[in-house]
Amino acid sequence: MKILFAAICALLSSTMLSTQAHAQMTAEAAEALQLPIAVEREAANTNVPLRPHMGKFAISATVNGEERQFVFDTGSPTLISHELAETLDLDVIGSNLGRDANGREFRTDIAIVDRLTIGGTTFRSVPVLIADFDGSDPNGCFFDGGVIGSELFPGSVWHIDPERQMLDIAANVNDIDAARATGPIVATRLHDLGYPHAPIFDYSIGSFRDRGLFDTGNSDTIILFERIARDEQVRRATVPNSIREGRGSHGVSAAGRGEDTDLLHFELEEVRLGETALGRQRVTTRGAPPSLIGLGILDTHAVTLDYTEGLLLFHPRSQPRPALSHPGFALMATDDGVRVIQLFNGSIAQDAGLQLGDQVVAIDDHEIPLGEASCETTRWLVESQPARSAEHLTILRASERIRVVLTE
Repeated sequence: MKILFAAICALLSSTMLSTQAHAQMTAEAAEALQLPIAVEREAANTNVPLRPHMGKFAISATVNGEERQFVFDTGSPTLISHELAETLDLDVIGSNLGRDANGREFRTDIAIVDRLTIGGTTFRSVPVLIADFDGSDPNGCFFDGGVIGSELFPGSVWHIDPERQMLDIAANVNDIDAARATGPIVATRLHDLGYPHAPIFDYSIGSFRDRGLFDTGNSDTIILFERIARDEQVRRATVPNSIREGRGSHGVSAAGRGEDTDLLHFELEEVRLGETALGRQRVTTRGAPPSLIGLGILDTHAVTLDYTEGLLLFHPRSQPRPALSHPGFALMATDDGVRVIQLFNGSIAQDAGLQLGDQVVAIDDHEIPLGEASCETTRWLVESQPARSAEHLTILRASERIRVVLTE
């Protein structure tokens, strides 16, 4: 399931798919979004380190000569902070009113960046959205420059290698040694539907066929639009007794935290990409289309976005990361401490008395300071994932400290 142990982990999933529907922009801005982006390469292949960052990957990039760290999010257009836009003295050419992954309205300004350089590759005349990240990252723990996103993808091959922790950018897949490694490769067609050139792919479950989005802004592996999860073909492919129902929030997106809703996760016997089976997969649901393959796929595969040939490729890792069991609840750092924002029926946590909205003041013997969670607490919750191995939680309910035992 999407890692929700900190407010920023929902990120900006699917914002780019809704920005056009609610666009409010000048003719100049609309035209700028459709113009091709020129690419200048110092070498056939650019190698850029992928830095693990609070449950996501970050990369270094230079915008008009200003170097910053950016979250690498394939499911978002490129966004920069208001602070960076002011530092660069960018001219705003329009604005856009869209909806974030939780369905809330989210306004951005639009500007053009002359040079955006990642390693030895420079992109010229790049349209960027200027965003206010206060709702998703009020303490400034997560975002530095902003987000590197999908409008940069056309004309290049992007290889995301979690074992090497490297991002390769090239004009041709043959220029990337890691992408040509031997072994079984799962391949499906990659569709480019225009700005912001999001990586849309074909998938099927039984005889049910659909298109989904490859989105590294979501920490789960397979995320189905909830209506699709109710399809008869999908139900037939569901592993018996694997369905878990719960309640809670999908986390924080661009405009803030989503409302509590019904939650569901289960396993599918098989998901097919193109004509190849990806095998048994854990699945969660979401309340808005499209369905996604998220960052969790990198636990088992490297991924190549080959925009030159129109292919999305999944390369099995030589050493996949072991699958971790879900603890039956999720925590999030909020403006008044660490809260339980998801709870699943029949879990040990629920049976032990944990309640949605409880404030957690200790995980095992690790005390969490009262009040607003610090960046250090947020980083610990996301990167160390203590909730997955916790033996007990201490919660504060009606001013009383209560110990909740999580072992059978």
